[in-house]
Amino acid sequence: MKHIFSKIGWFVKENWKTYVVLFLLLIAISLISLAPAYVLGLSIDTIVSGGLTKESLLMLVFGLGMLPLARYFLSFIYNHLSQKTAQTLTFQMRKRYLSHLFDMDSQFYEKYDKGDLIARITADLDAIAQAASSMLEGIIFNVGVIIFAITVMSLTISWELTLISVSIMPIALTILNSIRNKKRKYIKKHREIYADMTEKVLESVEGQKAIRAYVQEDNDLEKQYQAINNDIESWRYIVKFENWFNPLFEVVYGIAYILAFAFGIYYIMQQQMTLGGLITFVSYIGMLYGPIISISNIFAQINNATISVDRLDEIMQQQPIVHDEMDSKPIVTFESIEFKDVTFKYPFDKQPVIKQITFTIHHGQTIGIVGPTGAGKSTLIRQLLREFNVTDGQVFVDGLPIGTYKIEDIRNLVGYVPQSHMLFRRSVEDNILIGNPKASNQAFDRAVKIADFEKDLIYLQNDLQTMVGEAGATLSGGQKQRLSIARALVKDPQILILDDSLSAVDAKTEDTIIEHLKDFRKGKTNIIVAHRFSAVRDADMIYVLENGRITQKGTHHDLLRQEGWYKMQYIQQMTMSR
Repeated sequence: MKHIFSKIGWFVKENWKTYVVLFLLLIAISLISLAPAYVLGLSIDTIVSGGLTKESLLMLVFGLGMLPLARYFLSFIYNHLSQKTAQTLTFQMRKRYLSHLFDMDSQFYEKYDKGDLIARITADLDAIAQAASSMLEGIIFNVGVIIFAITVMSLTISWELTLISVSIMPIALTILNSIRNKKRKYIKKHREIYADMTEKVLESVEGQKAIRAYVQEDNDLEKQYQAINNDIESWRYIVKFENWFNPLFEVVYGIAYILAFAFGIYYIMQQQMTLGGLITFVSYIGMLYGPIISISNIFAQINNATISVDRLDEIMQQQPIVHDEMDSKPIVTFESIEFKDVTFKYPFDKQPVIKQITFTIHHGQTIGIVGPTGAGKSTLIRQLLREFNVTDGQVFVDGLPIGTYKIEDIRNLVGYVPQSHMLFRRSVEDNILIGNPKASNQAFDRAVKIADFEKDLIYLQNDLQTMVGEAGATLSGGQKQRLSIARALVKDPQILILDDSLSAVDAKTEDTIIEHLKDFRKGKTNIIVAHRFSAVRDADMIYVLENGRITQKGTHHDLLRQEGWYKMQYIQQMTMSR
């Protein structure tokens, strides 16, 4: 419990006034809950003694009638404030969590699966919010009822009978909850199994086209069923434990009830207690049943929430390796970018992908990068996005290491069109405006024209307002590429990177886009990674990458005069195009 509050203490401090009101409401509700038993005992003693009058009867009936109304009114206010506070806590924690995810670098996302991250912000966060909202009620109300009842039982009825019947409760509860805490490790394992199931479901939904194309529906469903079954079996073990464990709390209550009734009759026979006193006492014992069961459930929630807090905190404690420094500089434009002996290895790879790369890009140049598949072309140009820190060497921007500048500013320099196009379930227009939500109509139209996406609009059902299916399901491969290019161009970036982004378009469309780039991107830097040499033949400089190293460089005509990979592949492409 202390562990949970230590993690959400910031929220309690921000909303301390609400918690004070909730505390006072619970105290009032606890006192009202005890009043009926006291009034009932007083009534019985009044009747037995023959002191009941019309006036006293009316007062007793009025008092008994007002108590449930008062409790309803106070409970309504409490439940409203409690639910509102729990929802606010959930919102604030999700906001913090998502904000933290956006601060993390690519290495973090290599380490954690999507399903795991989703499970932590759904199932784990729900467990924390549930425990946080119920702990106050469970502890203040239930413990308050128990303490008040025991106090009244001791002071107004019999401290001896109270000691005999109630002393078993704290001893038994302590033992039972120490046993329950041993289940904590398995709950953590269940959370991991649930995360695996979520990941599998996400993978199947995202890959449904490939699954259908290869007629793997049955195999994939079988794997999903297995993942779901593992989750159910894991949860069944926890439920089975609760099913045999929870009744033990009822046994504790039953023993206390029997002791109270047996010794109470003995005290009546000894004239140490009245019948009304025994009925009041037994009523109080009966009232302890609900709080005892509630406390047992609260401890279960706390146990689950403790695991969830640790899982959520594990993510929140992660710090990005790529981050801004206190003295990071702003940058809005550049004159030159220099790669000097740059070597890079992905954190989970054994060998570097690019090795000792040295070259310079000047502002306004168009650079072509070609090479065989797996040569490291994409990895090379992605160093400009600062997703990872280079393993060795340095990237300089205007003579200063790239890490000198603010990450956001560096990325704002770049309009990046990756090989795999991430489209969102939004309209075509909204997908393009992700590149620059504040773009003018003129800038938007220009981006659509440069990307040669105008001709596609007549085929779309609702023009620019056509909804793009999940992951671009409603668009062809070429349309996805051209939409992604328009998204980068609407940003009007200092550096445009086309990472094999013309592979799905025909030769005529490719020529059109390249010509548009020449006209509209004069004075801006363009980096084109391509397999078709027609996309880079007019570049100011072409670099050939083989096995992670630059093996050739020069203009298109320079490279055709050299023996090597470029000339050989060019001749092969020309032969195949005839």
